[in-house]
Order: sequence, then C-alpha cells, then structure tokens
Amino acid sequence: MREVELRRSLGLLDATMINVGTIIGSGVFMAASPIAQLLASPPLQLFVWLVAAAFSLAGALTIAELGAALPRAGGMFVYLSEAYGPLWGFLYGWAECTVILGAGNAAVAVLFAAYLGHFVPLGPLGIKLCAVGCIGGLTLLNVLGVREGVFAQNLMTLAKMGLCAALAAVAFGSRVGAWSHLAPTRAGVAAGAGMVSSSAFAAALLQPLWSFDGWVYAGCVGSEIKRPGRNLPLATIGSVLIVTALYLALNAAYLFVLGTGGVARSSLVAADTAAAVLGSAGAGLASLLVMLAVLGSLNGGVITGPRVLYAMAREGLFFRVAERVHPRFATPAVALLVLGVWSAALVFTGRYEQLLTCALVVAWLFYGLSAAAVLVLRRRRPELERPYRAWGYPVVPILFLGFTAAFLVHTLATDPRDAALGGGLVASGLLPYLVWRRRRQPLAR
Repeated sequence: MREVELRRSLGLLDATMINVGTIIGSGVFMAASPIAQLLASPPLQLFVWLVAAAFSLAGALTIAELGAALPRAGGMFVYLSEAYGPLWGFLYGWAECTVILGAGNAAVAVLFAAYLGHFVPLGPLGIKLCAVGCIGGLTLLNVLGVREGVFAQNLMTLAKMGLCAALAAVAFGSRVGAWSHLAPTRAGVAAGAGMVSSSAFAAALLQPLWSFDGWVYAGCVGSEIKRPGRNLPLATIGSVLIVTALYLALNAAYLFVLGTGGVARSSLVAADTAAAVLGSAGAGLASLLVMLAVLGSLNGGVITGPRVLYAMAREGLFFRVAERVHPRFATPAVALLVLGVWSAALVFTGRYEQLLTCALVVAWLFYGLSAAAVLVLRRRRPELERPYRAWGYPVVPILFLGFTAAFLVHTLATDPRDAALGGGLVASGLLPYLVWRRRRQPLAR
C-alpha cells in the first residue's frame, strides 16, 4: 500500500496569511500601554516598534533562505537538524510543541473565550469549556483538510487586517484626536537620548518583539506550499512588512486619540480608542477585532505546530503514529490531535501562563541558531540548491545574530528567572531525546 504524503496545495497568499494571521494576536492590542509607561515620548514609542520590526525583518531575510532550500514539513526542526544534527532539531520541536505553541494555543483560546464574554456571559468554567471547544473545533477543521484550515485562516486574517486598518482610519479621521499627541513631549525630549540606550528602552522592546513573533511559521508547512523556493521567502518577508504597516498605524492611532497619558493608563487600549471615536459601539467593535485576531493566531498555531510533530515522528524522534497522514484528507491527523489534546489539557490545568513566561526567550534562542545555520550550511553544504539567498549576506545575518545574542544576554542579566525557565525548558527535552534516539529508525529517503 502506497504511503500517503502531504500535498503541495498552498499558494503565496495562503503562506502569507498563515504568517500574518499567526503574528497578529493579542499583542498589538495590549502592548501600547506598558510601552507608554516606560517611554515618555510618542516618537520613541513608535520607534520601539520600528526597531522590533527591523530585527524581525532581518531574521526573515536571513531564515527565508533555509525555507527555500529545505522546503519540508517542520520548518526550523528541519533547518536545525541539517545544520547541527538531530539533537538541536529535537530540542526546538520539544520547546515549540510543549510551550511556544502548546501553551500559546491554550492562552490564546482562553483569551478568545474571555472576549466572547462581552457578547455572551460566561463564568470561569464556561470560559475554559469555550476555549477547549475552540481548540477542538479548529483541530477538527484542520484534520479535514489543509485547504479547509487555510481557507478559514485567509478569511479571518483578511478580516482582521481590514478591521485594524479601519480602526486606524476612523481614529485619524475623528475629531477627538490631536496631532500634537504624536509630537515629542517635554519629558520625552529631555530624557529621550538617554532612554534609547537605557534599560527602559530594552524593557519596552520586549512588548513589540512578542507581538511580532510568528514570522517563521510558514516554513512549518513547507511540504505543502507550491513553488516553495519562491513563495516561502516572499511569504516570510512580506508578512513582516504587512504587519509592520498595521502595527505602526494602530499604535499611532492610539496615541493620536488618547495621547501618551491615556495610552499609559489604559489596560484595553484598542477598546478605549474605539470607544472614544465610536461611542458605545466601539467596545463591541474592539472586542470583535481582538476575537478575530486571537482566533486567527490560534488557527495558525493549530496548522503549523502539528507539522513539527509530524516531522519529528518521521525522523524517529517522536511517537511513530504521529507521522501518519490521513488517507483521504492528506493531513497529519494524529499530530493535529496530539497537539490539540495537549493544548486543551493546559487550559484545564491553568499552567500555560507559567510556561509562557519563558517562551519568548526560547523562541529567540532558536531564531538565533537558525540564522547561524545559514552561515553553517553555506560552508558545509555549498551544493545545496538555494532559490533564494539571504539578502545582505553576511552582514544582515550577522547583525541579526548580534541582536539575538544581546537580547538573550540582557534577559539573563535583568530577568534571570525567565532565562532559567527557558534554559530548563530546553534542557527538559534531553531525556526524551535520549529515549527516542535509542529507538530511532529514521525514515528512508
């Protein structure tokens, strides 16, 4: 009986919407307030988003080379395994599926249910049940076909992009805002130069870095993208540019309407902005926007994470059953169910918040290793076909590596607890790796 394989059925729009939809979650609707509390000047608050965008773009320009050269399911699992051996690929997959997406999916599902409470009253148990139902429903949808799951992703992502753009346009067209709110404040001018190199700026940068996270995920479906040598780099780079434009527009709109003081005091800055310009209907619009954003982010995680488990299973580094592709729907159905059950379990245990505290540190550790893999494979595998070569090589990859190293060192110095949790998470994969390594029988190619 011929083995069922994943099918190349996704185009450029699909790959781009997977990334954009995964990136735009709750971050852009919540990050503005802590940034304003740390940085007094409105231009500086927008500049910190540009810095995060610049480094995310540098990472996308670099790691896109690996996606084009190694367009296989699993994304960075494949890249790290090729560059450093199966241990580092496994450690990435372990961290990605247990915490970065496993706990991330649980957190996003709970947030969706909490915002649904604006329209339908839900108690604490109801929120958990709704979150689990959301995870289960999207998992089932993606079991039924990659086209079905990605079609839903496209609709949700295009809708939330349109709502983000509409909120920004309405805000700038309203009479409640003022252009003076975007000008440097006296306090900001006095302290701005010092803040650029201060711990306050570094702390503020964490917010947009988290909000930009997700630009690598199109690579996880590399086996299902048509013309991957062209479409994967375009989707990876294009998604960062699209999100940057939306994030800058939204954050400028918040400041235009509320001013720095209003943004700093707001715990729901998008809702307060919408309410200021649209009245009572604004809160409902903002809740709908956040629900769409987090639902698209959750669906992106449901699409991509199981492909990592599938790739690990094919290499004998996870339960073999997870490499099974559904004979009718051509999806990694078992891997989808495994991640879905894990995320749902985390909803009920309530442990996802503790796990997420170290997720950003771990993600950037593997981003740095993947960028370094471009340099390693250029030397070790010169014969590897590279339809796209990292723009600005080797300067851009080295700059990105330098930023990643500085970010990790800063985190270690200023937040040793999260750094230790991140290191512990990665190290916790060593024992499972040794167990599966002993039983390993990689799939013959």
